[in-house]
Amino acid sequence: MKTILVRVSSALPIGQDIRLVTLAAVDGSPLPAYPPGSHIDLHLDSGLIRQYSLCGPHNDVSSYAVAVKLEPESRGGSKWVHEKLDAGSELHISAPRNNFPMAAEARHSILVAGGIGITPLISMARSLQAQGQPFELLYFCRSTDHIAFREELETGPFSPACRFHLGLTREEVAGALRDALVRRPEGGHLYLCGPRPFMDTVREVAAQSGWPVDAVHLEYFSASEQALDTTGDTSFQVTLAQSGVTVDVGAGDTIIDVLRANGIDVETSCEQGICGTCVTTVLEGIPEHRDCFLTSQEKAQGNCMAICISRSKSPRLVLDL
Repeated sequence: MKTILVRVSSALPIGQDIRLVTLAAVDGSPLPAYPPGSHIDLHLDSGLIRQYSLCGPHNDVSSYAVAVKLEPESRGGSKWVHEKLDAGSELHISAPRNNFPMAAEARHSILVAGGIGITPLISMARSLQAQGQPFELLYFCRSTDHIAFREELETGPFSPACRFHLGLTREEVAGALRDALVRRPEGGHLYLCGPRPFMDTVREVAAQSGWPVDAVHLEYFSASEQALDTTGDTSFQVTLAQSGVTVDVGAGDTIIDVLRANGIDVETSCEQGICGTCVTTVLEGIPEHRDCFLTSQEKAQGNCMAICISRSKSPRLVLDL
């Protein structure tokens, strides 16, 4: 995958345990344009690759900005960003990808953020404000200290559209969501991002309130509980149609790991079933989907799968590789 060498222009705190990192191309060239909802890969130390939403002004390609929350149980990414990325640091990034696009037909948008889930949504809010499109932004957060982009949200151009919900229990969150989503505006679309339990609550309330599935858009930050639970995993075979090579995938292996061990390189990024980089066509067999990228319809069709994390329900899969 082609990468871009960038330099950190600034790395500043914008909330408790949240760091805003601004990046510019080392050679001074403009960075690729991107729509709201896009993210980039940061290539960190020791081969770590992590995805972060772009949260700067999306029409300014002189630099990118990502806001990174220090996670207590960090797998290395957020800790590295907080401890080792400072002004002047250089690193490689990917070009932007957008797995969280806005619906062109939306006539009213409701943006629902949980904690650091504000990062892709603030870019959407700026875009909607600039276009004069009606929207609401609901921000659920632990406290005022944990609010990212607080000054812009409280006093900026779209502050009248923002509502803060701070320090609520899960039951109180559900109640606030029921009040907000009880009536779907004509042409309304719902966008949500945040921790998985929070988004599960939003989706549940939206479904109970009659929001159609195709009007609810979301982006996950981490793998599903199903993907992390390897209890009951069994072995299976994978045949690569283009070469005829067949490999055995053990109960404790992933397809990607086995392919690499056999000298077969497949492009990946998150390796958590979130980004879609490794989605591969399935020619035979029944995938056991564990990703958060493919839609329910795509999973039901069974003709593609995220091979970084998904497995097989059948004894053998044939992949278009």
